Amino acid sequence: MHYFRPVSAAKLSLFLIVSVTLLLPFITGCDFIDQFLGGGTSGGGTTGAPLAVIAAEIDDSMVDSGLNPDLRPPLMYKFNSLDSLDKFGDPIRHGVQEVAWDFGDGETRGFEWNDYVTDHRYWEEGTYTATLTVREPATYGGATNTAQETITIGPAWLEIVSLTTASRPDGQVDVTVVVRNQSQQPLGKIQVDLIANGSIWPSNLSVTFPSGSQDDLPPGGTYTLKSAVGQWTGSLRARSSFCVPLS
Repeated sequence: MHYFRPVSAAKLSLFLIVSVTLLLPFITGCDFIDQFLGGGTSGGGTTGAPLAVIAAEIDDSMVDSGLNPDLRPPLMYKFNSLDSLDKFGDPIRHGVQEVAWDFGDGETRGFEWNDYVTDHRYWEEGTYTATLTVREPATYGGATNTAQETITIGPAWLEIVSLTTASRPDGQVDVTVVVRNQSQQPLGKIQVDLIANGSIWPSNLSVTFPSGSQDDLPPGGTYTLKSAVGQWTGSLRARSSFCVPLS
């Protein structure tokens, strides 16, 4: 008959500690070992802080096809932080380091664990500074580091020549917007957004010209858009929106 010798609590505890120490790096990377043994200095930035690395690229089909060479808005950009490093010089990882975004146009995204790659659409002409902030978890000290990228958006497809309003008996408002094609390309579709207190206000200020007709909007040409809209409070302005040039 074989007898099993009982294992002491001290030996069992030691076995568990060694096992967890050896297995955790395969699950969570090397941060646990670095933290447990004291770690080293950061792979970049300041000692004990992560290194933020931002990358940005245009993600727009009209730019890709050559129909928008002047980078006219609205224009979508794709941002990523995947080349950023944690405080130990290792790539940042979902569920550990958090990232936050400031796109420079008033739009931001707070710290998240799953926002390493994100999209953002710029609506108006200008030069914007996009900022990425990487933050270590509180257990690693909570240090942060930032990186920036300059984004330049070209002029709008349409110049807003005038905007007029007139009240209606049913409580709605007739809005009339005159636009001019300020690009060097004939436009097959034009659209204008109404902005009330910083938000898009529902309207139907768009037109698609018949394919193959001579009724497109040529460079320098003007067009009048009309729509009935609901009442708003505060200021109202018009903004050039999605337009499609003829190929």
